[in-house]
Amino acid sequence: MRVTAVLNRLAAPLAVLALAACAPAEPEAQGPTRADFDAAAWPHEVSDIPADPGLVYGVLENGMRYAIMENETPTGVASIRMVMNVGSLAETESQRGLAHFIEHMAFNGTTNVPEGEMVPLLERYGLAFGPDTNAFAGLEVVGYQLDLPSVEDEVIDVGLFLMRETASEMVMSAEAIDRERGVILGEERFRNTPIRRFSTGYNAFLYPDTIISERDPIGTIEVIENAQRDEFFAYYNDYYTPERALLVVVGDIDAAEIEARIRDGYAINAPGVPVDRVEGFSTWVQPDEAGPDPDIGSVSLAEEDQFGFFHDPEIFTLITIDVIMPGQAAVDTIETRQQALIRSLGNGIVQRRLQRLINSGASPLVQASLSYSNDFDVANRAGMFGVSSPERWREAVAVMEQELRRALEHGFTQAELDEQLANTRTALRNAADQAGTRTSANLATTIWQTWLNDSVFAHPAAILEGFEAYEAEITVEAVETAFREIWSAAPAHVHVALNEELEDGAGEVESAWRASQSEPVEAPEEVETAAFAYTDFGPAGAVVSRTAVDDLGVEQIVFANGVRLNVKSTDFEDNIIRVQAAFGAGDLTPQPTPAAGAILGAAFGGGGLEAHDRDELQRILAGRSVGYGIGVGDDSFFFSNATTPDDFELQMQVWTAFMTAPGWREDGLNQFRAIAEEIRRGQNAQALQVSINRVARMLRGGDSRWGFPTQEEVANFTMDHARAMLAEALASAPIEVTIVGDVTVERAIEVVAATLGALPNRAETWPAYEENAVITFPGPTETPEIVRFNGQPYQGMANIYWLTDDAFDIRTSRALNLMTAIFDLKATDRFREQDGATYSGFVSNSESSVFEDFGFLWLGLDVAAADVERMYVTADELAASMAGGAITEDELLRARQPILESIEESLETNPYWLGALSRSQARPERLDYIRTRASDYESFTVADMVALSEIYLQPERTYKVSIFAEGVDPSNPPTGVGE
Repeated sequence: MRVTAVLNRLAAPLAVLALAACAPAEPEAQGPTRADFDAAAWPHEVSDIPADPGLVYGVLENGMRYAIMENETPTGVASIRMVMNVGSLAETESQRGLAHFIEHMAFNGTTNVPEGEMVPLLERYGLAFGPDTNAFAGLEVVGYQLDLPSVEDEVIDVGLFLMRETASEMVMSAEAIDRERGVILGEERFRNTPIRRFSTGYNAFLYPDTIISERDPIGTIEVIENAQRDEFFAYYNDYYTPERALLVVVGDIDAAEIEARIRDGYAINAPGVPVDRVEGFSTWVQPDEAGPDPDIGSVSLAEEDQFGFFHDPEIFTLITIDVIMPGQAAVDTIETRQQALIRSLGNGIVQRRLQRLINSGASPLVQASLSYSNDFDVANRAGMFGVSSPERWREAVAVMEQELRRALEHGFTQAELDEQLANTRTALRNAADQAGTRTSANLATTIWQTWLNDSVFAHPAAILEGFEAYEAEITVEAVETAFREIWSAAPAHVHVALNEELEDGAGEVESAWRASQSEPVEAPEEVETAAFAYTDFGPAGAVVSRTAVDDLGVEQIVFANGVRLNVKSTDFEDNIIRVQAAFGAGDLTPQPTPAAGAILGAAFGGGGLEAHDRDELQRILAGRSVGYGIGVGDDSFFFSNATTPDDFELQMQVWTAFMTAPGWREDGLNQFRAIAEEIRRGQNAQALQVSINRVARMLRGGDSRWGFPTQEEVANFTMDHARAMLAEALASAPIEVTIVGDVTVERAIEVVAATLGALPNRAETWPAYEENAVITFPGPTETPEIVRFNGQPYQGMANIYWLTDDAFDIRTSRALNLMTAIFDLKATDRFREQDGATYSGFVSNSESSVFEDFGFLWLGLDVAAADVERMYVTADELAASMAGGAITEDELLRARQPILESIEESLETNPYWLGALSRSQARPERLDYIRTRASDYESFTVADMVALSEIYLQPERTYKVSIFAEGVDPSNPPTGVGE
């Protein structure tokens, strides 16, 4: 389970599309009852919401459910998911953490797959461990997922076989459990972050009479270290039962054939599989006495406001206001979805008001959202969530309290409701228009999530139709009534998380709340939305050249003003056009102040346009698929976004406006200044983030273009620096536009001609800034460098960086990628599977196509502080073994096959083509890079890999960095959690 899930749940804006997947919470109206839904095999059997007709549903005699969908996006692939509707909430005290631990054990031996063979088996078929092969555990679910790169019979057969093994054939030997304990402890250590600790405290505050806060899926150290095999099997036998299971298969398959395999089993003849027949899931035996639904406790209606406080030195400043009503989730019907929509519109209006304050750059808040949900089927909760700077938390409490009260006392305006309806309408229409190219992986995941929430999996077109039929009935008065019902239903629960310890934290929170309540609030001002001011850029530009690249399906166009355009029409995504406009030199541009590029990218869009500040721009663009944030790459600036055919022209108009009339206001910079310290604090609380940010600078001689800006760098930056770095490139630099997706070449030319193509002539060339195209990798370390972070004393990280090469020779670059993939296989086997030293070993290959002679292979090991030193010895041994020739044909196959499969899949994705074609006129060799990808990887041999290893995996090319918590003596680090 991702331990940031609670924070994400709080912080994410309420999305109306979620109505399709989440059971809304509301007292039940006339119609089907909870008992009807509980008795039905599937929610759509009793709901008046129509199920997606493309889904084949089934229930076996033993109670196991399955759902199958034929889907051709991408072609030739399939996704399998198997989930149990039970998680860590069902654990006993002596089992705390075992739902998650058992999920790990699925990869450590079943009746017909020996320990250590499952992952290699999948790799030989092209599935990468992690991206394609994974599992997860949460409070209410355990699940397994396979994304198959092929739908050949033997690949499908292997995927279903492994799910059948997982269902009832886990071995979980005592020896395998003991070997995995270190991995689980590593995951506990890796996930022991301020956010995880906050989540536990926050749930205890909201639901003190339940076990919710006591069932973190990672469990307890005592259970992880000591639980015996019988406890594992007690949970496995109780809860891995057919009636709790759902198997989902989505992809370029024949649904009838898959259904037959699931029900009846099938003969199998696949290399690496030691059986010739796979039993159908119908032979999975439902126990007579399966484990009961967990009793998680109760929730009572508060009699008065509740106040809570949480302190952690590295926590973000988090403020929550919740109104909690005991109760179950409502059944999923048209009426309850309409009620949920009305609630979401009111919450959306208040969230927009808070965002308007944030947009000004003067608010104590830097992020805010509202939501309404049912939690664990025991409570309906209206929630407001905010992030502020720590020194202004009292002001932030007041802003949130007063905006909530303003809505309750004075209601909403028609203009506010219209803006929310526009956003809702567009989101639903886009979903309906794009439904024909939903990806199999996303569909498979959404199907099981919908089932878990006891909701109907409906087609986006049906959801849109329902909205359009109901929209005329949505009034300001109805939204106000619904808002008041949920926010006046009970006393408030007000909670603040702060990095500063307060003597009486809860009392201080109450004091801030009461002080705010004494302040009167006025009705909101009516705000009019202006028309967009930038639609005419002069006569359309003329096309002066047009070249077809037939083998890649690309057209390359040049306009009279020098603007270049690459267009590839595809059918990979219905109703989506992906666009990028690159110009200038990015971070190669002389930086007027340290870290200027990083700060510029965060602040520029917030400055709005000359005629529209950011807030007005948001109103103008309500309901439109248009973006305008700027990216700062190593050697170019760029705009990039996914839009729709309807909004394509407006998207290009907005970008052209930013090229010609940026606002340069400080609003965006002020917002970044307000949040930067909170981001930095969060980064400094986790060793991995330290390696990504602070160590990134160390690897480049302290160059401020990398890593997150320091407090001093942010304080020193002004919008004058932004102008100095960007204004000339906006006005004059060559522009190359790349457009991929659901658009014709003629339409792309027409729109670009009227926007960027209509600008005055651009410069023919642009400075290379060669003096800035130099970075220096540090010399080898005799002893590791020490970097400190604000983690727990027992947490540590060992990092080894081997200096490799740049990416100017693409074939060598790809060979290094493959060598890195082999190293990754070996590192996972050694550090995780054999030694149990880490949950997460990070292996990556970074090579620059901008900076000559710069590239490195990184091995990052998140380990116990006491294990950091010995990691270097093992890593050196591993590198030396590869350099000495210890690479097998099987390892080459297992590393290469997932790469080849990902290459084939990428050719049917618009994001790949957008990136591959970007700046391909300025750098025509990029077209050949596309053509030679697969053939290069197919041509590499074991001898090639050994030769590269012999060159690069040498001790004299290594730079090592150890990360320890503040105050820890590296020569005598703690050996356990409590030391």
